[in-house]
Amino acid sequence: MSARRSVLDDALARAERHGRPGLPVGGFILGRADGRSRRGIHRLDGTTVIEPDGHLHRIFPSPDRRRIAVEWAPTADENAVLGIVDAHGGTLQLHPDIRLRYDTVLWAPDSRSLDVVASRDRMLVTLDLQTGEQRAAALEADARLRLFPGGESGLRALSSGSRGTTLTDRGTGASLGRWPALLRASPLGTGVLVWHDRGLDAVPNVGAGKDAAGKDDAGKDDAGKDAAGKDDALWRWHDPDALIVDVAVHDDRVVVLAVADGRSVLIDLVDGVEVARIEAASSPSDALTTTMIGVDDGVLRLGVEGPLTPPRLLQRERRGTVVVPAAAVRPLGTTVRHDIRADDGVILTVHVTSPPGTEGPLPLILTCYGGFGVPHLPLFEPTVPAWVECGGAYAVAQLRGGGERGAAWREGGRGRSKHRTIADLADIARGLIEAGITRPDLLVLAGASLGGVVAAGCAIAHPELCAGFVTTAAPLDLLHLDDHPLGARWRAEFGDDGTRESRAHLRALSPLAQAEALPAGARIPSYLGVVLGEDTRVRARDTHRMVEALRRAGGSARLWTASGAGHGANESAALHELGLTVLDFAAESTTESTTESTMGRAR
Repeated sequence: MSARRSVLDDALARAERHGRPGLPVGGFILGRADGRSRRGIHRLDGTTVIEPDGHLHRIFPSPDRRRIAVEWAPTADENAVLGIVDAHGGTLQLHPDIRLRYDTVLWAPDSRSLDVVASRDRMLVTLDLQTGEQRAAALEADARLRLFPGGESGLRALSSGSRGTTLTDRGTGASLGRWPALLRASPLGTGVLVWHDRGLDAVPNVGAGKDAAGKDDAGKDDAGKDAAGKDDALWRWHDPDALIVDVAVHDDRVVVLAVADGRSVLIDLVDGVEVARIEAASSPSDALTTTMIGVDDGVLRLGVEGPLTPPRLLQRERRGTVVVPAAAVRPLGTTVRHDIRADDGVILTVHVTSPPGTEGPLPLILTCYGGFGVPHLPLFEPTVPAWVECGGAYAVAQLRGGGERGAAWREGGRGRSKHRTIADLADIARGLIEAGITRPDLLVLAGASLGGVVAAGCAIAHPELCAGFVTTAAPLDLLHLDDHPLGARWRAEFGDDGTRESRAHLRALSPLAQAEALPAGARIPSYLGVVLGEDTRVRARDTHRMVEALRRAGGSARLWTASGAGHGANESAALHELGLTVLDFAAESTTESTTESTMGRAR
């Protein structure tokens, strides 16, 4: 191991010692404790229930809290099975024939049985924990079934193509309405709170969905309106400039965690009326983000983190600003928000984290996403403090197509406008260079999944802006998205409707098509293509071809496989070598222009 890599390795290992707690559910927390490499189930007092081999995705404690249903997977490929944990004995019993992939478990009120949608086999399964008996019913063809808490027996959400999602009370059969895209439903007093792609609806659940003969009330159409157009909702709330991230019901209020103007905010609603809106957390040195909220045993808690602030749980004592305790040690650096004007006049935002007291230009890793309405916020990721500790800067770019500024922002980088996302990244890179924060020979672009498409597209189209670029698990061939297991779902994001015009648009947008058209001797930034050994979403083929195309054109390109890592649900141990490889590549790509005093030795 080189001296540079050894220094980065040590810094990364220090950052990885910080845990990642989850929100309490039924008195239990699924998370990774400080100093541990895998997730486990812990009690609120910090004692461990179980920390099994494999991967725990989600937990569902029984009402009596004696058992915990879990989604457990042997590898990081996201395909799980049902497990039952004895909360007192700390043992795990697996049911390998009940195959799950992010499916919700509903317990019976007496904790003796549960229902779960085994989506991998398209079955609705009832498991009796007393007798071990299983009953399974096949799901409707081409339909998606989800279960949510609510009523006496839970709620049933059935999605079927263009008809949207119909929500039904399982106990009474009452139809609560239909929504084009329903995300989640939860109890709200005697009614139900529906979180959908357009906002929030509160609807009554009075058990009046069937007539005396048991006929379903089919008169209701989208969002709970009857055939005459009467709105049955108790209230509705929508803000086109805010993206809902999470929702919790606390006392008399619905508390919404949202992203607006590139920041996380808490919004209090009373009967659908906004009564308060605050930034979810603040810090003098780090741009903090609230990533999750939840109520357990009447207490509202928030998960808060920042680029240099490890994840922590905070309790909201009162309705107002959440105060984050000051760090016990000297911070590694500071995070500053910069607003940069795009070439079309739109203001773009980038958060830059850098060592304290340093002046640019610095070696800088610029990360991006910019798609599917997903916000790209400044979060804690061990490579950030590791890179900053060694003298570098780390930046998080917010691009059109993401979810940082509402519906118009999202549509501005979607479909036929997807080229705008790549142009935004180029504009942010130029802005950072013009501000003296970095230089082209000190700048490395990095993106994972869709973010890798954006980073690669920018680096190949604008090689004068950066010294290198990294993609991780990226579908780089936009002309053949269907070759990926989930690729058909991504076509609309890139504007692929199958027409000749859309194919021409994709060819101009596709990083792989651009790379394969490069002439020999073209200017090409150094490239690191990372594939994940257990990825069930993105095939490795595109990255292999990208490496080959750039090498044919005379560029420096390498391939690296992260064995044991998948597209999600990874343990920190599996990500250490991946993070180290990316940091080492970034340091190498900027080494010729980096002095020993700036990069290459720990502080």
